[in-house]
Amino acid sequence: MIPLAAFAMAACFAVDAPKDQILAGDLARGLPEWAALPPETPVALAPAPGVQRVLRFPELRRMAARWNVTSDAAYEICFIRPVVPIPPERMLEAMRVQLPAARIEIVEPSRVPAPRGTLEFPLSGLRPGYWFGHVSYGAGHRFVVWARVNVTVPVTRIVASADLKPGQPIDAAQLKLESSWGKPRTGPELSMPELSIEAIAGCIPRRAIAAGTAIEKQWLGAPTLVHRGDTVTVEVIRGLTKLETVAVAEATGSLGDLIPVLNLDSKRRFRARVDAKGKVSVKSTL
Repeated sequence: MIPLAAFAMAACFAVDAPKDQILAGDLARGLPEWAALPPETPVALAPAPGVQRVLRFPELRRMAARWNVTSDAAYEICFIRPVVPIPPERMLEAMRVQLPAARIEIVEPSRVPAPRGTLEFPLSGLRPGYWFGHVSYGAGHRFVVWARVNVTVPVTRIVASADLKPGQPIDAAQLKLESSWGKPRTGPELSMPELSIEAIAGCIPRRAIAAGTAIEKQWLGAPTLVHRGDTVTVEVIRGLTKLETVAVAEATGSLGDLIPVLNLDSKRRFRARVDAKGKVSVKSTL
């Protein structure tokens, strides 16, 4: 039996970030007898990033017996998955992959040491004042990183070319396009369609908008598609059958509104849903 005093640490070796296992080749760097196995043979789990894993003599002895490795070494060996702080210039490079035309200033990078791997800052991680990213390492693992940032991108704004009054439909002639720098769209905004002059024309301002002001979506009500007194086409749906008739709108409505209409032939009144400009529909139960 080898006395405990004879045990010693052979060394502490770095494990490559793409691996989640300690390989026979890694062991052979400190314990030459493990060179008898193919170097890519996984023999133990790798440590978490920045954590040392020490393989002590009893564990090494059990491993040697399992793999039929002849070993009489009285050494312990340790492995570590190295971590280092990510330089701001590397973060900036990864951010520019997502927004190549943006002006990006890193105000404060995260200084937590991260494992070696692929650095990404996806657009989904961009928040007002912050950008969250990750380092991909090992078998599908992600190490979260972040930075405080100022980001502006080229934007085309829709600006009021005249004073817009609340409650009055907007005419396309009252709008103009203007190029400038602004905040990028983030989070849920990424899936929302951008405003256009065509989409804004006909909308109803909920507040006064001064000339020269960039239009915000939350200031707008849905455009009026049917006005009181308009003659409208009514689509009557009866099961799989669709019929059309003509009626007069007795109220003003936007898309999806239910409004009363008067059938010109039967003089019957009923409620119909506004589907488009001058068009409404109703489902008949008869």
